[in-house]
Amino acid sequence: MSPRSPREISVLVPPGLAPLYPDDPSRIGPYLVLGRLGQGGTGTVYAAVDVSSPNVGERLVAVKTLTSPELEDPSTYPALTRRLRSLAGIDSARVVTPLVHDTDANPPWLAMPYTAGERLSHYVTKRGGLGSGKLIALAVGLAEGLSVLHARSVSHGALRPSEVMLGPDGPHIMDCAVAPSASRMRGHGATWLSPERYRGGAPSPAADVFAWGAVVAFAGTGRLPFGTGEADEIAERAADGSFDLADLAPGLRPMVGRALDPDPDRRPSLREVVGAVIAVWQAEHNADAQQPGREEISRILEREWHAIEPPARIPEVVRLEGHMAGKRPTRLLFAAGTAVLALALIGTGVWGVGRILPSPADDEPSAEAAADAAQEAQEEEEEETTIVVRLDPSEQEDPEEGPYVYTPVDRDDTPIRDQGAPTHEYWASEWDEAGEPGEAEIDPDAEVLCAKFCTAPDDVHIDDDFRGTLEITAEEFVDYLSWGPVMILEVTFDEESMEGDGPREIVQITEVFTD
Repeated sequence: MSPRSPREISVLVPPGLAPLYPDDPSRIGPYLVLGRLGQGGTGTVYAAVDVSSPNVGERLVAVKTLTSPELEDPSTYPALTRRLRSLAGIDSARVVTPLVHDTDANPPWLAMPYTAGERLSHYVTKRGGLGSGKLIALAVGLAEGLSVLHARSVSHGALRPSEVMLGPDGPHIMDCAVAPSASRMRGHGATWLSPERYRGGAPSPAADVFAWGAVVAFAGTGRLPFGTGEADEIAERAADGSFDLADLAPGLRPMVGRALDPDPDRRPSLREVVGAVIAVWQAEHNADAQQPGREEISRILEREWHAIEPPARIPEVVRLEGHMAGKRPTRLLFAAGTAVLALALIGTGVWGVGRILPSPADDEPSAEAAADAAQEAQEEEEEETTIVVRLDPSEQEDPEEGPYVYTPVDRDDTPIRDQGAPTHEYWASEWDEAGEPGEAEIDPDAEVLCAKFCTAPDDVHIDDDFRGTLEITAEEFVDYLSWGPVMILEVTFDEESMEGDGPREIVQITEVFTD
């Protein structure tokens, strides 16, 4: 076996790592970028190589570029620096903290340990509410993580199920670097915003306690504690204390109810939260027997997560080009080069076949060929009742009554999964127009399944075929058309409505999306 080149190192990478977009960086600070791990409202997270690490298992890091609107004003950078320094000083298994950061870079970035697992939002959406053991372990773990943040004078400000990563060692609080403004959180995160935050208040420990209560309620029931609807409707219920904890474990209802109190002064401290939740665990495990100590209880609760095993990482050799110049790692360049070579070979093959087969001018078409052509022409004339369309609310003259303008779209490739939910602008741009725009009405009884944007949910609700699974009413969908962004939809028309010249009638709508 020949020795490995000093310009090559081995890295353990996640299986199916999403590729980079054309405008993504190939290097961030001292790290070589390999692919995308996710994208959110405060920036993009990349898988990258720490070439200085001697340990193969520790070379993979997560590097996040911070591009949120909260950082558009340069005067915010000193506060960002102080926040990242405080986070870097935290030693906790419950919070993902920076290893290195650079707020002078454009854009600012931070490197974090790579954390494998499954987001709480996805876990609950797929499996439903957590059992008692996992729920208590989650409630304690999140409260402990928030306590550590508050001890360093840092309020998370945006705790929600999508910011909690579940792994075999328990929950990890993520995305602590930038707290989104209340105005940005209102649309997609109203459920997790305390009333004072919804009104524009700054992040605070009391607001984090409220978010803790909402997250635990969701995790324990599989439902949003204040129900669904417009952001203002949800906020009004939160301000009135109108939450639904009916299916939450009885022992946790009192503490979660206090955490969701509209008055921040009446909410419990995190010390009270941890003590009360542990008391629930003790009551469920024979209060008459000698109870284990606090550390032993923590170890017992941690065992609840052992069954959550992230996919094993796979070894990959990465070539270091020219003293770490600003180029993509060879594995990416090789993939691109292979694709170009394959296209060249395919082109050569097509040319060769064209030289061997007779041209249409050399032979008259046979009767059989003519019949086939006629059949194909007839099939092309028959319009499909189910198509994929782009529907842009901004193009609708009357979003409440219709008719609604749509554009047929298509794509040649299969969407890429697990690279973070793309913005609606990017997702819509991935689809090509495949026909002339048309007009349609929406049946009031139409079946509608949302994936991401229809009701501005905080999470992605899709099946293995990129199709939405969150059921809403046609009325809710029509309401969305008065304020929401563009969507990609699979729509089914009523066959009779396709026979006339007027607008067609849509009887089924399924949003198409990826994550």
